[in-house]
Amino acid sequence: MPDRLEWLSGGSRAQLFVHGQLHPDRALALARPQDIVCVADEVEPAYLGYLSELGLGPRAGHVVAASRFAPATSPERALWARLAGSADALRTLADLLRRSGATRLHPFVASGGERWLAAALEVAADAELRVAAADPAVVARASHKHHVRARALELGVPVAEGEIVVLPRAGGRRRRDYDALRAAVERCLRPTGQALVRGTRGDAGAATFAVGGRGEDVDGLLRRLSRRDDNRVYLVEVLVTAIVSPHVQLYVPPGGGPVSLLGVSDQRWERPFVHGGNVRPSSARSVPAMLEWSGRLARWLQSEGYVGPLGLDFVEYADPATGDLRTIFAELHPRMDGATYPLAIQERLNTAQREARRPESAAFVSGTLEIRPTGFAAFRRAAERFLYSPRTGRGMLPYQVSRLPQGRCGVVMLGGSRDDVLRAFGELQTWCRREAR
Repeated sequence: MPDRLEWLSGGSRAQLFVHGQLHPDRALALARPQDIVCVADEVEPAYLGYLSELGLGPRAGHVVAASRFAPATSPERALWARLAGSADALRTLADLLRRSGATRLHPFVASGGERWLAAALEVAADAELRVAAADPAVVARASHKHHVRARALELGVPVAEGEIVVLPRAGGRRRRDYDALRAAVERCLRPTGQALVRGTRGDAGAATFAVGGRGEDVDGLLRRLSRRDDNRVYLVEVLVTAIVSPHVQLYVPPGGGPVSLLGVSDQRWERPFVHGGNVRPSSARSVPAMLEWSGRLARWLQSEGYVGPLGLDFVEYADPATGDLRTIFAELHPRMDGATYPLAIQERLNTAQREARRPESAAFVSGTLEIRPTGFAAFRRAAERFLYSPRTGRGMLPYQVSRLPQGRCGVVMLGGSRDDVLRAFGELQTWCRREAR
């Protein structure tokens, strides 16, 4: 059977993971023993040992913490910059690159920063290090929601009813600066009584606002936007009530090869428009159509020079006028995203289960636990009965443990069916609430 995680390794003997400034420890569960993972702060040896027991994660000596080299450096500084700015860090990484044979730097999202780090490491290690991502300029264009919406319409991909508004300036103080936006919002409020306003740039709901219903009124929105200077271009759309919010993840290969499907899951929400995790398999009824539309958008991006994982969000809803099921494309993520990690973890664990002739997991749910501040060793002891068991192919695997000292932990719960994992995750959350008292 072909390796379904070939997209992640790229066929390379080893690679260097630098997964951004926020939660770079998520890459630990994706890495192989020979890979190198850069993190902001030291990782508990107990966690690395736990991953190793499951056949996951890098060797202990292949985890490089930026805080080891420049503890006085501002933690808000980008991870790549903290590493590239330290001669000791570059020497350490160069030595690991030479010994492991790593030839790829794997980022969370394509940026110029990781390319600066790769260039510095090529000099330090006297070896070629390729960044496994698209040109940052391609990613920047694909991150503008109004460009993607316009291309979706050209490709016959359904989107929400709405329009694009360009303000005279971002953060304008004059009332007339917002006349066109006010008019567009009022038009979009008519069909359902709710409108969605999204800045063309902004991840994780940072520039998304609901008007009407339980959202704010138009005047409140305009006051809020007058205090922001991050966007001049806004999408104003009719807001529908989602039955389910499916997420399609694809891999777009270099060289014009065929686009591959990594998985389909449903998004979960911590609060409106803030992603809280994913659940697989999807309960959506229009998956074949979504895959067709996703393929059209992926092939367009591929023609623009995009390579790498690609996430596409959709919404299934009941038409307010007829009650018929409708599906619209909502947003595109030209990078890794919250679904990438649980999808890859499930596949990696299932591969090991298959080879050992043990039960595989058919479903997962991912999310963030709220618990009393602790370390991983103590958390593992307390939560032992919930942890993933290779014997059954069921249970919870923590994959974002750096925030345990602050009382949060990203996990994936694996099991035999969607109902099984949702029930088990609910039991885990109930246990966490009791533990947090």
